[in-house]
Amino acid sequence: MGSVIFISVLACIFLIIAIFMFFGKGSWMIAGYNTASAKEKEQYDKKKLCRMMGITLLVIAVLLFIMAYLGYKVESGIINENQMLPFAIIFIIVVLVTVIIDIYYSNTKCRK
Repeated sequence: MGSVIFISVLACIFLIIAIFMFFGKGSWMIAGYNTASAKEKEQYDKKKLCRMMGITLLVIAVLLFIMAYLGYKVESGIINENQMLPFAIIFIIVVLVTVIIDIYYSNTKCRK
């Protein structure tokens, strides 16, 4: 039960950060952007960059909530642990695709 709680708390943290990002706050949390010089930061649209990161964090938060729910079902004995493998594969694929889209979007659409 501890792992379900931990994953749920982690998902809530991701959700809270995603909300801040949607409002254009929290650009200091974006790796690379926060360490860029003022001249480099001028090349990017901060609002679009934050919104993109907010969407990414929201996707990950939803996936973590689903994982916590499935973990609860496994611990309750409702489903077998082996039935979580397809979701784990989907989880990894979705995160990788989201990161690839983020890299493309941040380097093309977020530039001024």
